[in-house]
Amino acid sequence: MSASSIVATVMKNNVEEVRVSLTSFNGFDLVDIRTFARLIGTHGEPMPTKRGVCLGRDRLPELIQALIQAQEGGTSC
Repeated sequence: MSASSIVATVMKNNVEEVRVSLTSFNGFDLVDIRTFARLIGTHGEPMPTKRGVCLGRDRLPELIQALIQAQEGGTSC
């Protein structure tokens, strides 16, 4: 996997954040949407968790449409 480029960070709560980043793996361009958490008692950089999704950039239009539908009240797909 190549180095990732962070596109955005959204705070989830006081100890977790969701990061959207671009990366590639085996020649495939990917979008990684992952939860990062700060360990209790530390003041360091948040660590990635297993919670998240990684999908091909070609799938972004479908994901964006689904998020728009969710924002508008969850009209069915």
